[in-house]
Amino acid sequence: MPLTPVPTPVCADNAPLWSGADLTTDDYTVALDQRQAVEVADATEVACRGLAGRDMTFDPHVCRDDFPLPWVGPVLAEAAREVADGRGFAVVRGLPVDGMNDHQAAVMVRGLVTHLGSIATQSRDRHLIRHVRSTGHSLGDAVTRGHQTAERLWFHTDGADAALLLCRRAAAVGGLSRLASAAAVHNTMLLRDPAAVAALYEPFHFHMAGGNVPGLPATFTSPIFSLYRGNFSTRFVRHTLLETQQVTGVVLPEVVLTAFDLIEDIAGRLSVDMELRAGDLQIVNNHTVLHSRTAYTDPDDVEQARHLLRCWLTFPHYTGRRAGFVDEALRFGWLTDEQQREAAGIWTPPTPVGLNDRG
Repeated sequence: MPLTPVPTPVCADNAPLWSGADLTTDDYTVALDQRQAVEVADATEVACRGLAGRDMTFDPHVCRDDFPLPWVGPVLAEAAREVADGRGFAVVRGLPVDGMNDHQAAVMVRGLVTHLGSIATQSRDRHLIRHVRSTGHSLGDAVTRGHQTAERLWFHTDGADAALLLCRRAAAVGGLSRLASAAAVHNTMLLRDPAAVAALYEPFHFHMAGGNVPGLPATFTSPIFSLYRGNFSTRFVRHTLLETQQVTGVVLPEVVLTAFDLIEDIAGRLSVDMELRAGDLQIVNNHTVLHSRTAYTDPDDVEQARHLLRCWLTFPHYTGRRAGFVDEALRFGWLTDEQQREAAGIWTPPTPVGLNDRG
């Protein structure tokens, strides 16, 4: 098989290019004033009554009319524009989470999402909210996901076009959020090891960790780096890609493992690091920004343990961001059963041929 042509550097027209060293907290954070915070609190109270009896984790029918925000709505709309078409991430600070119970927090995050984009599913059973908190389990068992652990997470991307985190409680120690421009990482990698970068443009098998339809393939295929119609994007979950080897029995070649190490090293050097506080809302573009988290320790009081709510978003104007049926479907979250059946018709198993030929 011929080698993939060596990629060229990504430019600012393809994706946002920045280094954390060039950014300050004020560049990416907007703090709500008291009037705006009260508006969100009042909207949450009204929405809790209007949406009573409905399960915010699964009910897809929450709309902007359920959560009107005349003052804060434009702030969220601007944050969404920055995430989709600007820097690739934003933080809204000062949301009124103090004293809220789980249901109230879920209603609030679902209401905020309606002003940012369309909510996307995070699992085959159609979860729309995930609780990011430690369960005591560890990565590596092909079932546990990063949001369920207190471990350090490698730089990665989530599903759909963007990921949103609402911080209810921070950790006692650690839990620092780290973000890096995927395009800047790509270009720096290209200077150090062009062959490693080229390898990441080929299709990879991503393990679905039980989220596949029984009897259908346990993986979907997608390149890690993609440049399509002038848009650069990345899809990368290192622990999932490493787990895939255990599921398929096909070992990743050395050039790919080297590329994974380079992503981690370079992203760490170029990242902007931030401590998410209670009341912070972080929105991150999954095509253009890699994110990670440092390990953390919870306080002894389990009621005060670190807790964030996560939603995934779809931006309507991102249609055709990547080539291929599966890549487009993944913009809306987890592959539906129907999509998995369609994907199975073009799915091919991983083999030692191709990437492994690189030596």
